[in-house]
Parts: sequence; structure tokens; C-alpha cells
Amino acid sequence: MKNLSAIIITFLLCSCITPKEPDRAPEPVKLLFIDGIVQTVSGNDVTVSIKMPDIQKSTDNPVSELAQQVVNRSVFIEGIKTEVNNIAGTVKEVRGSNVVITLAAPAVFAANSSVKLKIPKKTLAVVDFEVIRGREKAAGRVTLEGLTSLLIDSGQFTIVERSKLKSVINELQLSLSGLTKETPEKIIGNLITADLILTGTLAEISGVWDINLRLVNVRTGEAVAAVTMKTPLFKPNELRDATSLNEDFEGSTLTPAWSIGYKAKGVFVIKTDKAKGADNSKQSMRMDFDFTGSPKDMLARIENMKKRDLSMFSGIEFYVKAEPQVIGHLRILISDRDDPNTIDAWVALFETETDWKLVRVSFEDIFIGRGWVKGGATKFGAKAGKQIIDLSRVEAFSIGAYSENNPPVKGTIWIDKVRFYTD
Repeated sequence: MKNLSAIIITFLLCSCITPKEPDRAPEPVKLLFIDGIVQTVSGNDVTVSIKMPDIQKSTDNPVSELAQQVVNRSVFIEGIKTEVNNIAGTVKEVRGSNVVITLAAPAVFAANSSVKLKIPKKTLAVVDFEVIRGREKAAGRVTLEGLTSLLIDSGQFTIVERSKLKSVINELQLSLSGLTKETPEKIIGNLITADLILTGTLAEISGVWDINLRLVNVRTGEAVAAVTMKTPLFKPNELRDATSLNEDFEGSTLTPAWSIGYKAKGVFVIKTDKAKGADNSKQSMRMDFDFTGSPKDMLARIENMKKRDLSMFSGIEFYVKAEPQVIGHLRILISDRDDPNTIDAWVALFETETDWKLVRVSFEDIFIGRGWVKGGATKFGAKAGKQIIDLSRVEAFSIGAYSENNPPVKGTIWIDKVRFYTD
């Protein structure tokens, strides 16, 4: 019994099949009709330029373009049966939108004449897409679901979803137990083998997804067509900068992501220092602060507000100096994937000196900011979250000093050569 069950499951997974209703007369083969223009005629061979079926596209949904490509590359497959104006034939070769068909009798069509081709509707098995690189591991499932819906709506296929095969397997296993009226032989006799399998991979680099899909002929195992596309899969406001940062502040203009000017009613002010920089460079970022009369929970900070994906990096490093020496404070704000307004602050402390010093902080060493949890999040207009580090959801990072960690002094902090590292 166990051996029979294993054989059935293996057969199902390899053949990509879907069940039909038992005890009913077989359904007639569903047909598709495609318009075409005769290009050339040679003996029994006729070359036809076909008009590809159009599916409903969405300008802001790249998956619809994927669906159109799948349709275009699967309408005609070499070796399938067809009819040209009711004359039987076999597809000999597919060249883009041109199809060479070998007819059962010598072709009698004139060049440039209009013809109607008839083909059976194909059964397409859609298999899970694998994300081989990228922060959005759910992108494969999202793309698969959207593409499957569009292919169903196109009317060009009978769709078999891999997830539905589990139900078929469960039904067959139940029949093997003897608890159902149907025998496994009867159920297997009502299964239809898919014609094509659609599978593929997705890889993301800096917000752009490289999508590679394959259409595989189930009967031969041959990959009959490839569908490729490079595109952002998500809306621009969901994209995050996944590139490295090498900020030396030497340019004539400052990147707008750096927050400059007077902050906290003048408790601190941020600007470019054009007179000094680390490692004999000419410029750096400077923050003047005054803790003498400020609240105990004041964070004076040089902040970068760009949304980032730092999941590919190991940590952050920068040069820093301070007059007088203070305890420095690194803060990284990370949002919740399901609720962007839920944010946690992850921090690290470091010592400064009056001369330039290299500080290197591993992301493994940062810890949750307790002041943020107690009320700092509310002041920021957010709410504290699950205290889970998701470096693909960095909302901002800052380098500065926290008043609770330092005496009530006035001073200046400089930073330079800020970068994310991977080693």
C-alpha cells in the first residue's frame, strides 16, 4: 500500500496534473482561434504571421507584461497540432510571431491572405518561483499569484496550480485507506496531464528585480521558451537604497538626506565644516551642541534620513572627534514591515577623542534603545515595535551624543568618511 502511494505521489509531482469530475462524460477539447496573415507558401509548408492575443495590462504593474510574454511564447509550440482554415497541420517552427506549419495537404493559400488558425487550449502548470537573491523573500509568491491571476483571466490556458496538487495527493491517499467509495484506479483514470510547466527565479539588486522564467514541455522535458525581465516589482516609495555609503563630505553640495541646520530650538546645529576633515581631507560634518540647559533626554545628532536596506552589510564605520571628549551615540531607526509607523531605535555607544578616531560598529553589537521604548518613539511620532532587527527596513541613522550619557557641557562633534562595510 505504501509503495502504491509513493508511486502515485511521484507521478503527480512529475506530471503536473489536475483532477476532473468523476462519472461525467469527457469535456470536448477547448479550442482557441488565432488570426494570421500568410507570408510564404512552399509545398505543404505555410508561414503565417499571427496576431498575438492581448491581455489586459496595467501601466503600474510589471507582472502584466510578464503575463503577455508568457502568452506570446506559448500560443504556438513546435510539434502541436493545428488547423489553418480547417486544414489540419502541425507546427514545424516558431520564429517570434511567425509560425511555420506543415499541412496534411499542399498549401493553397495566397501570400498576404488572411487565415484563421485553430489550436487546443493548453494546460499550464504554474510552479513556485524561487527568490535566489533579495530582501523580499515573499516577492516570489506575490509575483506568482499576480501572474497566475492574469493568465487565468487571459483565457489562453487551463491553469494548474502546484498548491492544488496537495489536495489531489490527499484525496488519493484517502482513497488508498479504503474510506472512500472511489478506487484509486478510478481517480487516476480521470487525471489530465499538463502540457507546459511555468517555473523560474527572481533576483534583486538595488531594488531592480531580474526575473527569469521558463516554459517547459511536460512530455519532452525541453525548455521551449524563456521569459526575462528586469524591473522594480514594488512601488517607488517601497524601494530602499541597498548600495554602500562612502560619504567624505568633500563635494560642493551636500546629499539632501543629511539633516542640517538648527535643531531642538537651538540645542544643536549641524553644518559642513570646510576647514578640517579626517585623514588630511578638507571637509567634514560638524555639530555644535549645548547640554548646559537642555532636557536630560536630549539626543544631539547628525542624521541621515534616507530609507535603506542594509541587510547585505555587516556594520558601519566612521571617523569622529569631539571637543571636549564625550560619549558618542549611534542610533539606527528600523521600521516594522507590516506597519511602517512602528519603529524601534537600535543604538551603540562609543568614546571620542580630541583627535580623529576611527569607530567601527558591527550591527551584531547594537542594542535596543530603552529611552525610545519608554517614550522616545512617541516624541518621534511613532510607536515602539517588536524589538526585532530587520536591516532591510532602516528608516534613518544618526551619529551624535546623548545628554544622559554626558555632563552638561557645550561642545562640538565632527564626523567624516562614513561608510557601511561587509568584511
